[in-house]
Amino acid sequence: MAIRRPIRRSHYRLLGLVGHGQFGQVYCAIHRKTGELVALKYLHKDRFPTHKFLRELRFLLSLEHPNIVTCQALEHSANGRYLVMDYCEGGTLRSILESDIILSWEEMLGLVLDILSGLDHAHQQGIVHCDIKPENILLTLTPRGWVARISDFGIARLSQEVNESEMGHSGSPAYMAPERFYNQHPLTSDLYAVGIILYEMLLGKRPFSGTPMELMVAHMNQSPEIPAELPDPIRAVVAKALQKLAPKRFQSAQAMRQAIGQIYQDCRTGEFAAVPLGGKVLPDPVVAPDLPWVAMPHPIQVMGLVTLPHAAPPLASKPTTKDGAWSPAAASNLSPATPNLLITAAENHVWFYHWPNQGMPTPPGPTQGFTLPGPVQRFVPLPQGGILATTTSLHLLAIPHGLGRIAQEADPIQMAVAPHGRWFATVQQPHPATADLLIRHLRNQPQTPVKISAACRVSIPIAEGRIIALLALDSHHLGLVVQQPQKTLVHLITRRGQYLGPMPLPVALHNLVPTRRPYRYLALEVDQPQSLLVVDLKPLRMVRYRADIHPRWIFETAVGYGLLDAEGHLSLMNEEGQVINRISHLPCPTAMVQRSPSQFIWSVPEDDQRSRLYNFDLAHLGLDLVF
Repeated sequence: MAIRRPIRRSHYRLLGLVGHGQFGQVYCAIHRKTGELVALKYLHKDRFPTHKFLRELRFLLSLEHPNIVTCQALEHSANGRYLVMDYCEGGTLRSILESDIILSWEEMLGLVLDILSGLDHAHQQGIVHCDIKPENILLTLTPRGWVARISDFGIARLSQEVNESEMGHSGSPAYMAPERFYNQHPLTSDLYAVGIILYEMLLGKRPFSGTPMELMVAHMNQSPEIPAELPDPIRAVVAKALQKLAPKRFQSAQAMRQAIGQIYQDCRTGEFAAVPLGGKVLPDPVVAPDLPWVAMPHPIQVMGLVTLPHAAPPLASKPTTKDGAWSPAAASNLSPATPNLLITAAENHVWFYHWPNQGMPTPPGPTQGFTLPGPVQRFVPLPQGGILATTTSLHLLAIPHGLGRIAQEADPIQMAVAPHGRWFATVQQPHPATADLLIRHLRNQPQTPVKISAACRVSIPIAEGRIIALLALDSHHLGLVVQQPQKTLVHLITRRGQYLGPMPLPVALHNLVPTRRPYRYLALEVDQPQSLLVVDLKPLRMVRYRADIHPRWIFETAVGYGLLDAEGHLSLMNEEGQVINRISHLPCPTAMVQRSPSQFIWSVPEDDQRSRLYNFDLAHLGLDLVF
């Protein structure tokens, strides 16, 4: 009887599919022990036979350069092999070109310089890539911008190889030099493709379009139209890179890099305009109309909105008990006359207000007020209530039961609550290099007493980083976000307290905001104050959009994303990064709660004793948008 050999457990945990290659899929994965992010390029054994596999592996192992995606290891699975590659969280250059991101001259030329630097290294090894195109240019984020890295050497060849019929016309016709259609592969054919990419970045389109046959005819016979509005040095580089005859082009990547490098230096001194011909124009700002508001008899710093059940019973009135037990404060009847309960707080005082689905309450008299043992820092809503965090304790607002203390802690820095409300977590920092995560399970049913489990404690080394957020990633996992110089670490933990390791993000983040899409967050950058980052954690993907303001508040809207600065300027950005509307002369809130994808409540102080609550509704601003 044959003994089946067990399949060895992979060193990597898959985080999701990120792309489809010519011969298989590409996954984002994390090393189970080190937390290193990698790309697993799966190569199906039927579609990618051994001789092609060995060809790509030979090329990859001979190339090691910061502008080339390198191979770290080789692993086998039951269905084939996969290459362990460097992971590039910024996506592809194609994703940038297809978005509404506005690239400056400096950024465009910097990316081309990166490509040429990687090609120069490959060409010195005698390797011609043969398929340079935006889809094969991957991006990594840095505090200064993007870095381009060349990937996919699957059809690359050695420059001395000739008469290899199986190569055929492999490649992308839109980026192929004329001689490539005759199955010739000189080094300058890669530089022709770089010229096409540069043209596309500058003008927002390729010089030729059409069917593969029409593209072949155009590449061999038609001269590209280079607008006279482009600066002469750029026009000269593009014209030379796109010469039909290979001897008339740049003869090396280094030569082309030197020509573009001089222009790049001129861009940094401001000689050229900031936006290329293919750039987008920002819309004119609209002056905001007067927003409806109601006066509040106290300043408001923390807010939350709870949707009440249809026939909720009144909050119970029970005495306070000893530390560690459920201890609801005395409460009056909070049965809903309207479907929402607005929670406001200032210092250690909390007030509750009934709030209608539409419009503003008149008058907004408080339903109940409480005084808690410390200043209120945050409110996190739950399906039937929420949790208020002070500097020393946590208090559960449970509609059937009341408001009561559920944890007594010294300075809980951050708090996260599971989407279904069945557990919550806090984090403390007993000393600079360690974070203590406390996870408690919560049972809060209408007809049964509230029960809180003992805390499960997890100690996490954070190397003297700064804790900026604790995220409930889903019903089973948490993410402790730690800012460090030039980068951010997301430490992954299960709800049972198992530490899974850190996920590195290559830039320093702050102000993470969850969105409706699972695992997607909006964030601001420490070193790029005029940018918005859209961060997907599973699989990891980071997209940087340029803002026209220095945002202080960021939030998801019905049309994409909202960015509000401290001067009352609001920019509405679609999901492709284009600023579609700008609004000025808005009040500047100190607290904000979202009622719907288009409706918000803003708290704006009048003085030390009073504040206003504004009803901010995108549908009532006179914008040319459909909600």
